[in-house]
Amino acid sequence: MVTPMPFHRAAAAAIDSDNWIRTEVLVLNASYEALTEISADRAVVLLITDAAETVVERAPHFPIRSQHTEIALPETIRLRRYVYLEHRMLVHDESRATLAGVLRRDEHRCGYCTGWAGTVDHILPRSRGGPNTWSNLIAACSDCNTRKADRTPAEAGMRLLWDPKAPNDLARAQRQVWKRLATAHTAT
Repeated sequence: MVTPMPFHRAAAAAIDSDNWIRTEVLVLNASYEALTEISADRAVVLLITDAAETVVERAPHFPIRSQHTEIALPETIRLRRYVYLEHRMLVHDESRATLAGVLRRDEHRCGYCTGWAGTVDHILPRSRGGPNTWSNLIAACSDCNTRKADRTPAEAGMRLLWDPKAPNDLARAQRQVWKRLATAHTAT
């Protein structure tokens, strides 16, 4: 059984014969839903045993060779058989959030003016019992955070540009897969 894991995309290093085995490969269910990431050596085993197929090859092309076989190092593979998973929400809107997590979720954009944000604002101020949850925290630039002060956005005459929600890394990875598939389909 495959256990869903968060997706963490690091900056891609040049792939060579010493480090290819440590690269991560996105695994899709037979229905093209993102499941998890696995090591490249495990992905190659799934491809060779015909348990999976390559959906997206890694660019630039990097061949994996044995005495009788050569396959391209995949970036994304799809399982040939559907894997049923227990659906459970690991993180929800009322889960405790961190400063770094909120800034990453909001891509360092201020939720009031879309400027660069280096701080996090409590929508319902902490002094009024506002919790440190995904739904109560939003990235804010220092000017907007200072202007809002110890008030709600309505009291400060400010409007939130989006509703803060818990991040969903699987949904983000799934959107990337659909974009790649659409791009690959239009290119052919």
